[in-house]
Amino acid sequence: MLYRDPYEFLKSIPKDKCIMCLDMGEKQIGIAFSDKTQLIATAHSVYYRKNISKDLGYLNRRFKENEAGSIVIGLPLEIDGQKSEWCKTIIKFANKMIKKCKVSTYLQDESLSTSTAAHTLKITGVSTTKSKRIDDKISACIILQRTLDKINVIK
Repeated sequence: MLYRDPYEFLKSIPKDKCIMCLDMGEKQIGIAFSDKTQLIATAHSVYYRKNISKDLGYLNRRFKENEAGSIVIGLPLEIDGQKSEWCKTIIKFANKMIKKCKVSTYLQDESLSTSTAAHTLKITGVSTTKSKRIDDKISACIILQRTLDKINVIK
């Protein structure tokens, strides 16, 4: 099921499994996972997209390999909170992931996660070239940590 309410999402997730997070892009997807206590997000990888079928297959394998129990997907809302066309595409993708993985999925506002990731990498001395290769997985980590912080306040 697809959730926008963190309270409802929290009720639906297995408490002993990690959470997978996706930062969706047109060309690549940043991936992060929480620990099994669902307190700490860790950047995992960047997947370079091929087609919807291969993308879903790859993500499903990572989901199972990492023993995840639920998914968070970043939703790039407009400044005024409105959904863009890209948001609608991401929601369609989220529904396909739900069907493929049979898993609870939460849509987290990802506002400024990419710029936060780029800024963090810059101040830590990571080169611009390397930053462009890894900022999607750092963004996924930021999006997931926002969700973990939110659900842990509720607990």
